[in-house]
Amino acid sequence: MKTPPGPKSRAAMAAKERFVSNGVRVGLPIDLVRAEGPFVEDADGNVYVDLTTGIGVQNFGHRPAAAMRAAKRQLDAFTHISFMVAMYDPYIDLAKAMARLCPPGLTKSIFLNSGSEAIENAVKIARAATRRAWLISFRTSFHGRTLLGLSLMGRHKPYRAGFGPFLRETLLCDYPYVYRDPEGRGPADVANAAIDRIEREIAAADVKGNVAAILAEPVQGEGGIIVPPKEFFPALRKLCDTHGIVLVDDEVQAGMGRTGRVWATEHWQTVPDLLVSGKAVGAGLPFGGVTGKPAFMDAPNPGSLGGTFGGNPAVCAAALEAVSIVRRAIRGVPRLERMIRSRLAELQEADPHVGDVRGLGAMWALELVKDPRTKEPDPDRARAVQLEAMRRGVMLLTAGFYGNCVRLLPPLTISPSLLESSLDIVADALEASA
Repeated sequence: MKTPPGPKSRAAMAAKERFVSNGVRVGLPIDLVRAEGPFVEDADGNVYVDLTTGIGVQNFGHRPAAAMRAAKRQLDAFTHISFMVAMYDPYIDLAKAMARLCPPGLTKSIFLNSGSEAIENAVKIARAATRRAWLISFRTSFHGRTLLGLSLMGRHKPYRAGFGPFLRETLLCDYPYVYRDPEGRGPADVANAAIDRIEREIAAADVKGNVAAILAEPVQGEGGIIVPPKEFFPALRKLCDTHGIVLVDDEVQAGMGRTGRVWATEHWQTVPDLLVSGKAVGAGLPFGGVTGKPAFMDAPNPGSLGGTFGGNPAVCAAALEAVSIVRRAIRGVPRLERMIRSRLAELQEADPHVGDVRGLGAMWALELVKDPRTKEPDPDRARAVQLEAMRRGVMLLTAGFYGNCVRLLPPLTISPSLLESSLDIVADALEASA
């Protein structure tokens, strides 16, 4: 293995700096040329274990064979017509499959090009169904980089800086982030406090009776793998029922088996009104979806939803295979979870600057701090761990509201032995960065 980045990767980075917008940040300075299963290879011949999975896209490894065959068959038939022009079986078959896969009562779908686009459409659907304007989201959330997505998050840099003004009818509340609770309360109390805050916000004079939707990720990915207390989502469901608010479950990153259940809200027996999907459903191809209760999904007028490429036939063909894979793939997730949980707990015990380790299924993070007492974030060390792991052959992501988390999103299909050796490298990178 040549120490990355090698000469070809450096040349690619130079070309990127010259010809690609500075607004597009590249996390790892390597130029990839092929991928298969849990591995990727760069232009200099270096092979890496991919624990980024394309930001949670490749849940079943790169190029899952059945999905790739299905997409190729469809490409040989036709590539595009737009479902708004004429129907085709892959779209309808995928809608049927999603009705079977999603929680009870969520039986109608629309397919789009990305999670961000799906969030946009979920908001349109919620507003059409309720005839209300206001939206509630969470400060540490991430719902995409569109102007609406930015309005639904609180992180200024790098996402919101310079792009305002944002949507006015949005309230950002505190997600139950137990590690950073200012009063040091237990999980149940943190969850109750978050619900109480939402109740106060929606009782305000200019908002009362005019909230269309609450948008929530069951596990916040970009926010730093924040797993809510078990009490939170059932209480959120009850709050929405009480006030006639649409509960929008953003499963773009946490869904499709990532947490060990098909959809993460299954951990808390919570059924949303609208479920937003993306990433792994497309098996590596651009996908977004909204699946919901018919009363909500049918509220918009005909022609008011859609998009030229939404539900592309080749993407839907691949997604159909991904949907058939997921229940098999999640069988191995409990073992992966036990391995990751145990190893990260050891790292936390050995290093006081690992302030917190948290996760669910195959979705984990280490939160790094400069001072365990004050919990001052250490984004520089998170970045150093990421780059050191790359040099040793493992690809990682950083994350977190403060940019101080190292995020692990291994393929659900990774072998235990490969995961174990990859975690060894993460441990070595953490030690080298100290």
